[in-house]
Amino acid sequence: MLIDLKKLWQKGKEEESFYFEYNPETELIDIPSAEIVLPIKVVGKVTLTGRHSAFIEGEISFKVKGECTRCLTETEKDFAIEFSEGVSDDGEDAYPLKNDTVDLSKIVDDKIIISMPVTLLCKEDCKGLCPDCGGNLNENGCKCK
Repeated sequence: MLIDLKKLWQKGKEEESFYFEYNPETELIDIPSAEIVLPIKVVGKVTLTGRHSAFIEGEISFKVKGECTRCLTETEKDFAIEFSEGVSDDGEDAYPLKNDTVDLSKIVDDKIIISMPVTLLCKEDCKGLCPDCGGNLNENGCKCK
């Protein structure tokens, strides 16, 4: 998703809302046996802060499905990541602009990568599997003593 700051200036706008659905080109999570359910949804607004700079804020929402890391049952979990970032052509402490255009896909990819946990759990207090018999301790417990 590209946002052209020059077009905002030409329209006389200082702020504009956006919404887009995004399918990343690369895998963004490292959780074993899990994947993002596509598309990723991004909603937010861009506010001009100068002739060649802006502030972008919004929320990224998506689902991850896969096996629980502890008990191996199929699970699906919703994620919502809020973000706020500056973009500028000077490149200091901000995402860079290219010809007064910002590519939001880089921001979305970065936010997902740094916000993801290393495990996917069916529930926060998942008890996992018995190390001796392999029974799911969340259900009936194990059969061993």
